[in-house]
Amino acid sequence: MESPPEPLVGQAPTGGIEALCMRILGRYELPDGVIEHSVKVAEVARFIAMRLIKRGEDVNLEQVVAGALLHDVGKSARHMRRGARNHAEASAEIVQAEGLPELTGIVARHILDSIISVDDYPRNWEEKVVFYADKIVTRRLVTVEERFADLHERRADITDLLAASLPPTKALEAEILTAAGLTWADLAARFGGKLAVG
Repeated sequence: MESPPEPLVGQAPTGGIEALCMRILGRYELPDGVIEHSVKVAEVARFIAMRLIKRGEDVNLEQVVAGALLHDVGKSARHMRRGARNHAEASAEIVQAEGLPELTGIVARHILDSIISVDDYPRNWEEKVVFYADKIVTRRLVTVEERFADLHERRADITDLLAASLPPTKALEAEILTAAGLTWADLAARFGGKLAVG
């Protein structure tokens, strides 16, 4: 088994946390599409987090952006999983190994299984915002319904999970948008998505 690389944290950082995260994504040799998705998720997550902060919520913006950038790093074919059952747990292994343990919960709780789990449900704003931003971004902004429809088409093996996780995902969306003082129209105007119908 290949040894994990030396953590980048602490190695003369230049450009801040975002540059560090991009270097981590690069070292794990992720496909361009995964990186493009992660950057867009981070843009949307940053916008929502900033609105939450503006309305007085306690949100760590740096952790939201870093967690969003690294949420799918576990999709790396280069990473040798040490017990991870899915890419979210693999992402948690990687951020831990890279010296960013504060991101572990954020990346571990961004998958649909989390939203229907008592133990793994997103617990704080950082985890909730990254979970939600991931569900409304492909390579562009989409509604939760569009994202679930796309997943349903591509992943017949998770039909039951999709059915179970849609209602709590919509509830989390309502919680976040209400707390942030946002509507879907605000997000669509900012990021060029389509308005939800009905």
